Amino acid sequence: MKKFDLFSAYIRLEQLNDEVKQVHGIKQGANVPRFDVTHIAGYYEPFEALKNSKGQIILYLNETKGVIKSPDNRRADRFLMGKNSLNISSIFLYRNSIYLVGYGNPYSSRYYGKQRNINPFFEYRNDGFLFLISPDWKKIDFFVIKNGKNTIIEHAQKLVNGYYDEVIKSMREGAAVFYNY
Repeated sequence: MKKFDLFSAYIRLEQLNDEVKQVHGIKQGANVPRFDVTHIAGYYEPFEALKNSKGQIILYLNETKGVIKSPDNRRADRFLMGKNSLNISSIFLYRNSIYLVGYGNPYSSRYYGKQRNINPFFEYRNDGFLFLISPDWKKIDFFVIKNGKNTIIEHAQKLVNGYYDEVIKSMREGAAVFYNY
């Protein structure tokens, strides 16, 4: 497989600035950072279920400490949550990096929540996710690797080492505006 074929989708998540939030009536100053999907390249079907009535996809980046009960060495650093409190993915930060590189995979239970909603990511539970996070945590580049769950740490190391730099640049440049704020 060529490295250009590796990523099935690229999704840019961004925290909108206060001016844009004000124009669109979006709450400002929330405790849990809101990330909007602003650009996308490729296609990732489970994201269709996350669209709101305006066609936007909104995710929230949560810290796991105090929320997820597990030993520190097994607990992810953050997790992304979507519509109806769906846990999209845990984000484990790659520790040997000067960049903020994270990895994870889709929530794998068939159902989620007290109402036992159907998890749109269940059929994609073997996919892997890479996250390239800006130093200020205001932008996250989210890459999907189909069936990459078992090799995601290896791909995170390659991302850290610059192996995917050319592909990432190409995907960023080719990404279409997802929702125009």
